[in-house]
Amino acid sequence: MTKSTFKVRLATAAAALMLSASAHAGEVNWWVSEPGRAKAQQLAAEFEKENPGITIKLQANPYGGLEGKVMIAVKSGIPPDIIEVQNSWIPSYQATGALEDVGATIGQSVPLSDFVPATLAACSVDGKIYGLPFQAEALAMLYRKDLFREAKLDPEKPPQTWDEMIEVSKKLTYTGPNGQRRYGYGIAGGGAEGQGNTLYRSLPYIWMNGGDILSADMKKSVLSSPEAVAGVKFYTDMYTSLKVAPPSTLENGGLELRRLFMAGTIAMYQGTPTELERFAQDAPNLDYGVAIMPHPKGKQTSALLGGWGFIVPKAGKNKAEAMKLLQFLAKPERLALYTRTFPTTTTAMNLPRFADPKLDAFKEMLKHARPQPPIGTWLEISSAYYKNIQEVLIGGASPQAAMAAADKAIEAILKKAN
Repeated sequence: MTKSTFKVRLATAAAALMLSASAHAGEVNWWVSEPGRAKAQQLAAEFEKENPGITIKLQANPYGGLEGKVMIAVKSGIPPDIIEVQNSWIPSYQATGALEDVGATIGQSVPLSDFVPATLAACSVDGKIYGLPFQAEALAMLYRKDLFREAKLDPEKPPQTWDEMIEVSKKLTYTGPNGQRRYGYGIAGGGAEGQGNTLYRSLPYIWMNGGDILSADMKKSVLSSPEAVAGVKFYTDMYTSLKVAPPSTLENGGLELRRLFMAGTIAMYQGTPTELERFAQDAPNLDYGVAIMPHPKGKQTSALLGGWGFIVPKAGKNKAEAMKLLQFLAKPERLALYTRTFPTTTTAMNLPRFADPKLDAFKEMLKHARPQPPIGTWLEISSAYYKNIQEVLIGGASPQAAMAAADKAIEAILKKAN
């Protein structure tokens, strides 16, 4: 792309933003994601009824390109008043100094102690809360009970440890009676959202083995530690040496893994609670179970906390009204209504909607979930990590060499930021 082309595109984006973000006194410009449109309309109508004189201007945005669109908005000087974002994006936005501290505002509506601590941590930078977390999720292991039976395995005893997982995955990799090739465990190695999908599925293996991606002070990359390398090796071995992951692994993200699971090509994979709704829609007779993620013997399981929240840009034109909407949304019953997985408070989590026993393993994984490091360069850091995970998967480097290369790349990113 030429420099002039880039400037034209940037100007076009800015012009479009001015049109979409323009607001009048007493009008809250609220951006949501496309899947939340219907529930947001319901909540907006309820809010307007309770608050005469305040109107909601709602805009629903598709996921594709949303992170960048929001970054342009918060830096533009004319942002919407309240925006739905992935919590993992918040540190990058706040690195520009563009967000309002909303901790006190949320606390006026619901005690901060009611929130799952990791969800508030995911929205925080340097001890200040810059988002209202409304949705929390952690990956659990989904497995096909019918394929367990076919392989002469007990469907009520999914693997608990890494050793058991390897053994079970091998037994589940075979050619079925119908001639279909089956694979024991599906991992993410690419796909349309390859970086995020691979990060969420592989980083927990490093954590549960005692490793990490950054040092505690976030000043050094520690991926070449023995614990981290062993976690990466366990994950990538499923494809590279054990051959229990399908040949399409380098193209597989969350969507592809779900389709392979429903088709009976893979017997196990990491998935979110939203998978259950898809199964009910697309494969109502699917015989499956949900379990916590296997972990090294004698150690705890782990998960990378996923979730969404609402941010309030400092430059928003109707701050008081936006804060009022934020307090309205923070009530447990509204968090429970709007979330597509789990809500972020204990009170909301105990509502009947979340009582399905198949959700128990996801709830348990939330107890072991950790947010990403709250650092503004996380997107670049995770990109360097992903690139080197792929190097292992394509056979271009050993886990040890790839993580040493990742360390070098991440150290350069950290040095540049400082």
